[in-house]
Amino acid sequence: MQLHDTLDARPSRGESPRPGTARFQPWLRRPLAALALFLGAAGPSIAADDYIYVVQAGDSPWNITTRYLKSINHWPQLQQYNRIINPEAIPPGTPLRIPVGWLRSRGRPVRITDLQGQVEVLNRGVVQMLERGMTIVEGSLLRTGANGSLTLQLPDGSRSLVGPDTELRLSTARKVEASSGGQIKMELLRGYVENKVTDKRKSGGRFVIDTPSGVTAVRGTRFRVTEANHVLRTETLEGEVELSNRAGRRIMKAGTGISAPAGQPPGAAQALLPAPRLDALPERIDRLPVSLELPAVAGAVRYRTQFAPDAGFSVIESDQLASRPQARAPAELPDGVHRIRVRAVAENGLEGFDAERSIVIDARPEPPFPSQPAPDSVVTDDAPTFRWAKVADATRYHFQLATDAGFQQRIAEPDGLTEAQFTLPDGLAPGAYFWRVAVTTAAEGRGPFSDPQGFRRPPPGPQAEPPRLGVGGLELRWRASGADHRYQVQLSTDLAFATPEHDLQTDSPALSMDAPAPGVHHVRIRSLEPGNPPGPWGKPQQIEIPRDYWKTLLLVLPALFFVL
Repeated sequence: MQLHDTLDARPSRGESPRPGTARFQPWLRRPLAALALFLGAAGPSIAADDYIYVVQAGDSPWNITTRYLKSINHWPQLQQYNRIINPEAIPPGTPLRIPVGWLRSRGRPVRITDLQGQVEVLNRGVVQMLERGMTIVEGSLLRTGANGSLTLQLPDGSRSLVGPDTELRLSTARKVEASSGGQIKMELLRGYVENKVTDKRKSGGRFVIDTPSGVTAVRGTRFRVTEANHVLRTETLEGEVELSNRAGRRIMKAGTGISAPAGQPPGAAQALLPAPRLDALPERIDRLPVSLELPAVAGAVRYRTQFAPDAGFSVIESDQLASRPQARAPAELPDGVHRIRVRAVAENGLEGFDAERSIVIDARPEPPFPSQPAPDSVVTDDAPTFRWAKVADATRYHFQLATDAGFQQRIAEPDGLTEAQFTLPDGLAPGAYFWRVAVTTAAEGRGPFSDPQGFRRPPPGPQAEPPRLGVGGLELRWRASGADHRYQVQLSTDLAFATPEHDLQTDSPALSMDAPAPGVHHVRIRSLEPGNPPGPWGKPQQIEIPRDYWKTLLLVLPALFFVL
């Protein structure tokens, strides 16, 4: 809405009369019957830009003009505009209409109440980095970086949150002397600004945001304005907003918005999407970055997530867009209590109502990187050793081993480890397991656990039945592990199996081979499952190949009797 400085309400005569002569002017000499009231009952309706001044005892158009209006020439215009018959006897409490363009105002500094990241101001050719608590004046050009944002406290009590990657000029920041109202005009060259504007309907104030694509004007409301790629998007959260450009104008009531390309008439206001539901979000986030799933909002094509350090949302710590129904938290967010808000974005770019709540981030110190056992690995050692990356300033480590990924069934939980490894003191039974580790540092205290690492401890390998020794041959048998398993069999004179004399494979749970040399041998067997690492070795068994033939024959005789 274009707000004009004056309304055409000049006297019908040429020059303005001198003070004290208003009652003798010809344009005021009208029949008393035609003007029975101090303010004409049939007069024009109150203009949108009128300030309503309530007459006090002793007021007259002359002293009202000298106190509150820009020019002394406005005093006869004030009489004519309000159809005042007797300027020296206006009853106290009478409302007078004053076009806001006539009101005297003074420039007031605008205070930076909060600031995040890189923000600079350009004023009279001088660039300065802004800090919290500083002030800017009319004509200042603000620029925020990719992680920059700030809140402006305006002279009338209104507040504007300037988002990242934004360029905004403070054209006018004035306080009306007749009231608490402010006259604010900002030029949004690019980017995003969110506003909470005090009610100006009775204060003579106005609040205008001018952009390359159009103008947004309000009298008291909460709304967002975005200028990007020659498109002006305005979303009204409370109150009413007027959007206009050279091709037309529209009124947006609460809960509606308009996306208006430059040079095109603004379309009809569209209903804003409802706020997403945040019920499923956790109370605490212990790993960053993270994407948290949300229930989808019908009609949404994107979701915007913003974080702030306090409930006032006076700065934006993080501003993330997701193409899926997700709330996203980046790695840079500091630990502490934050406010998170999420809103759905429609196909036309209009952003819906905010869903907001508190959330705790406790992600430091970051957990060490688990290295052994690897994720989804098969562990064959009876007492495996767990290893993780060493943290330089660690004071102690915290280890957990459980049979479930939620770590409700923990079987080992040593605390206060000083080395970046841990070996189970007792053997580990076959089964599925999960482990994780955390670290404590002097600077940041105890941090969260790493993501669970799963591994499998398979059953032990098969054990051979008592061997059968025939003339010149040895036969081994064992219980089958699976229908499609192969088997690896090793014979060695060394119990450590450092250099086994025989290393054989078979498809069945039996093996026939030439009799090894006389002496003591050890045999072990393990399963070979397709697509998986080899299973653990079964318990080694000792076989003695006798040197005496008769001893050998005594071993063979039971088999011969069985054949006969």
